Amino acid sequence: MSFQKFYLKITTVLLGIGIGWLTVGCTSGPPTTRHLVDQPDKTVGMEVTYREGSPEYSHPAVLTPKLLDQVLQLIEIQPSSLLDRIAGGSSTAQKAFSDEQRGFLANHLATAMNQATPLETVTFYWATPRGNGIWELTSGGLYLQENNLHLVLPNYRQTVPARNPPEVPRKHPLIRIGESLHSLRAINPGQQLPHSLTTELWSAQTPHFVFPLIELTDVHMTSEVPQGTPSAPPLSPEQSIKQRLQVLEELRQEGLLTEKEYQHKRQKILEGL
Repeated sequence: MSFQKFYLKITTVLLGIGIGWLTVGCTSGPPTTRHLVDQPDKTVGMEVTYREGSPEYSHPAVLTPKLLDQVLQLIEIQPSSLLDRIAGGSSTAQKAFSDEQRGFLANHLATAMNQATPLETVTFYWATPRGNGIWELTSGGLYLQENNLHLVLPNYRQTVPARNPPEVPRKHPLIRIGESLHSLRAINPGQQLPHSLTTELWSAQTPHFVFPLIELTDVHMTSEVPQGTPSAPPLSPEQSIKQRLQVLEELRQEGLLTEKEYQHKRQKILEGL
């Protein structure tokens, strides 16, 4: 084999490994994902993020679109530094999510939170064309742990050159695709968690915010919830249990749960009948 062919073969193998690692992250296989909304430029769904030994989430949960709209309003883009302002940045804080985004996401995220199992993070993805073959991408996830609502934003207004919206963040919104040019913050009652407290599912640079639900219910927002697609009716207890058992079975088949852990969690689910 010539040196050129050997070099080409090694390069191809390494490239394949790199793409595979990007796609599956730290898991042993592609994450289990199901979408409630699956459009080329926007998605809302649930992705299994449970890892053996980790605490389960407090899902399914009934959260209203109005409450989730409040959460999205509490995320701001921090004012730019002097150098950033010279380059066109703003000197004042701005809302991170537009009225259109909040109108769409608040309704569909409420439906997803009501259907998510304790093993899933609710995910969302939004792509906006910016012309000249450039897309601006925002994606992230929500999960409830006890009385705290967590919001992670692996990607916020990331610019990507592509003819169509990229498939990896559309299918798996929790995969980080690059560094953001924007600094985000949560205003009261939200707070940003230290990087050391972020989970293994996203990198230390991923913005991670937590909102105590007991404080959110007392927040007075001046604007109304934007009009959007109505939420689907909540699942009945029987439907919720059936759905959770199906996800549990998928996890066992994919080797993400041991047989002992599968049986233990199945028994806990069935106790809800």
